Amino acid sequence: MFNAADDPGRRPPSPRQGESQQPYQNPPYHGEQPPYQGGAYPPPPPPNQPPPPGPWQHSGVHPPSPQPGYAPVRNRGFLGALFDANFDQMVTVRLARTIYAMMLVLVTLFALVILWYGLSFLEWNAALGVMTIFAAPLVWIFDIVVIRVLMEFMINQFKITEHLKALRDRDQVR
Repeated sequence: MFNAADDPGRRPPSPRQGESQQPYQNPPYHGEQPPYQGGAYPPPPPPNQPPPPGPWQHSGVHPPSPQPGYAPVRNRGFLGALFDANFDQMVTVRLARTIYAMMLVLVTLFALVILWYGLSFLEWNAALGVMTIFAAPLVWIFDIVVIRVLMEFMINQFKITEHLKALRDRDQVR
C-alpha cells in the first residue's frame, strides 16, 4: 500500500490564501515567559528568591484544610503493627527479607533433593539420572526467578499503598 504523503520527494501543499506560513503555536499563559527565540540567554534568577506563587493564589481556590478528628498514625513496633486492627502499618514489608531468605533456603534444599535423586537414578537408568542432574540447577534458577518476581510484585503493591497514604496525609485528604 502506497501513501502519497509518505513519499520523500513529495512537497507539502502550499498554504491557502490568507493562511500564515508559520506553524501554529499556543499563546503563552498569563505570567509565562515567551519561548526562547535565539540570541543571548536570559539572565538567571537572583539567588534566595521566594518560589513562584502556587495556582491557588491566582485563581482564588485554596488548598484543602485538614479535617478534624483524624489523628496522625504513630510508627509502632513490630508487635504493635501486627495487632493493628486498622491495618495502618504493613507488616509484610518488614518481613520481606526474612520471607525471601527462607524461600531461598527451601528452593536450594529442593534443588539438592532433585540432584540427590538424579545421582541415585544413575545406578539403574543413566539417561534419567543425567537428565535429572541437568534439571536440578535449571529448576533452582527458575524457582528463584519466580519467587523474586512475586516478591517484587508484592513489595511494589505495598510501596504504592505507602506512597498514596503519604500523599493523602500530605494533602490532608481523607
